[in-house]
Amino acid sequence: MFWINGGSAGAHLRTDAALTPAEFQLVADRLGRSPLRVRKIGYVAAREAVSSEVVQTRWNGLETTNTARPGDFVVTNLSPLREPLRDSEGCTNVYVIEASRFADLYEPTGGSTAQGAVFRAKSIVPAIPLPGGFDIMAPWGERQTGADGYLLCNGADVYGVIREAFEATYEVIQ
Repeated sequence: MFWINGGSAGAHLRTDAALTPAEFQLVADRLGRSPLRVRKIGYVAAREAVSSEVVQTRWNGLETTNTARPGDFVVTNLSPLREPLRDSEGCTNVYVIEASRFADLYEPTGGSTAQGAVFRAKSIVPAIPLPGGFDIMAPWGERQTGADGYLLCNGADVYGVIREAFEATYEVIQ
């Protein structure tokens, strides 16, 4: 179940449970827009977690928290120049990908950084702009919030990305 407050120009999405791909399409339908086709343009650096660790995803404030279990990947968004993306507070954009999903999402480039081996995304995914932001339950079971951003559907996972992070790491495919 989801709620959309405001019109299409300022739509704010709220959920109390993780969204399904079918609900992602319902959000697009309710907003009266077709999802954009996007792909990640930047790289990521990833390292395997060797023990459980709490990872805070930040972009000009706390977006969400997730726990990496042993074998999961702690991922740092990199620019197209393979430099860690940092927000206005100097925090790197870091998140968790479950071990079982990582190989489906990313392929190695052969390079490495201080944050881990460098990978590039494999797929093109649909995205819906949410200029009024989001307050959703993420697939990893924690709240995810952003004042302005996009809703993405990547396989069975539906999650939000803050606008600034999205614009630094994704491009729209025409």
